[in-house]
Amino acid sequence: LPDFSKILDVKEKKEAFFTTLYPIIQAENNHVLQLRKLIKMLKGIPIAKLSEKQRSWLLNVSKNYKLENELIDDNTFDELLKRVDYVPPSLALTQAAIESGWGASRFSKQGNNLFGQWCFSPGCGMVPSSRDSDKGHEVAKFATVNNSVRSYILNLNSHDSYAELRQNRALLREKQASFTGVTLAKSLTEYSEEGSHYVAKVTEFINHNNLQRFTTEFERSLNLVTE
Repeated sequence: LPDFSKILDVKEKKEAFFTTLYPIIQAENNHVLQLRKLIKMLKGIPIAKLSEKQRSWLLNVSKNYKLENELIDDNTFDELLKRVDYVPPSLALTQAAIESGWGASRFSKQGNNLFGQWCFSPGCGMVPSSRDSDKGHEVAKFATVNNSVRSYILNLNSHDSYAELRQNRALLREKQASFTGVTLAKSLTEYSEEGSHYVAKVTEFINHNNLQRFTTEFERSLNLVTE
């Protein structure tokens, strides 16, 4: 990441942060949507006619998205399609800015970790200076910013804590409505120890910085939003 702290004008710094990260978020979301497209294609084939290779691929995707199924059935496809979907850029940009302090945190500078994600095996990341003595978590390190964004999207798409977010997103897709960050932020009470205060902070941040414009731009690129 660039050193955003060198940009003294606050408005200029914010826009630099957003415009640097948006293409990365867009690319990682597009990767997820390509995966979704393949899942939908396989859903159109009768389950009995799926090849062993196709079944194995679906089970691997299911495992990656933390589904504990050993067989492929209709529920597998329904649950996968609920999980394999994009995260609105407005939400991703907001959480990146909040969790990384506009890219100034030690974890973002030394480990490309923009979202405060943890890992739990010794040596997997960086030990927080404020970690309690009885805790064993570390803050994950990523080789690239893309990997950090990819991991963040997978986290929201697979962790039990965000099942409500995925359900709300599925309802928005059913209605062919925009995935607004403000709507999905309501389901993030477990992302931070701040709980409902964190939700309010994220919501205010999105509105104050007019970040829905990035979600609109992304959805237009997918022909999901009409003029």
